[in-house]
Amino acid sequence: MRPVQRGSIPINSKTNQKVSFSKYQDAKQSIVERIGHYCCYCEKPVTNVRDVEHILPKQHYPRLQNIWHNFLISCRVCNDIKGRSLIRRKNFYWADVDNTFRIFEYHPLSADIEVNSLLSDPEKTIAQNTLDLVGLDRKPGHPKHKPNSADWLWKERLVAVGIAQEAFSDLQKNDTLEMRKQIVRTAQGIGFFSVWMTVFKDDHDMLQRFIAAFPGTSGDCFDHQGKAIHRPKGRV
Repeated sequence: MRPVQRGSIPINSKTNQKVSFSKYQDAKQSIVERIGHYCCYCEKPVTNVRDVEHILPKQHYPRLQNIWHNFLISCRVCNDIKGRSLIRRKNFYWADVDNTFRIFEYHPLSADIEVNSLLSDPEKTIAQNTLDLVGLDRKPGHPKHKPNSADWLWKERLVAVGIAQEAFSDLQKNDTLEMRKQIVRTAQGIGFFSVWMTVFKDDHDMLQRFIAAFPGTSGDCFDHQGKAIHRPKGRV
């Protein structure tokens, strides 16, 4: 999961005051501008952002339904699976406050996702809760896979892995600045930030390019080589 920096409440350019959203739908443009049009859970591109994602569901937390710091972006399938569950923030890791890139391992060939084996036992528990929340590891046979819907995440992620691996191979044969720029443009179109970061894990220049290219990626979650580090003020 890509860690993001949503930033402070937008400022109204005419009044120079913080924007107060009368409807959460009004925040859509601002949140997309801040963190890009990618699902904050599965990382796939969301080509039609219908509404903002409420971290804490508005059904259970109505007072937070128009609050900026409760907004993220989600694809329809992840949002449906997350549903209207009664959620406590402390029981999960969140892309806006934790380094969620550290909590999972993305296998560079199978595209499977697992909890990071290097986490402490308490951290693993929270990471597993996060994995289960929207079934990020879902594929045919997974209890949260929805075979009769548009739930093709596993296949889309596998395609992204294949494209990233091919791009990595191409770069070994023709390592030019233009090739590196083209790979980044491809990654932006395909999405799945963590896949690209995993495939290019030993190329520090490319890691930095991916971090800079995906809007709103939290730079303080990575060191100067692009390696994941503990997020300041985060839990992981």
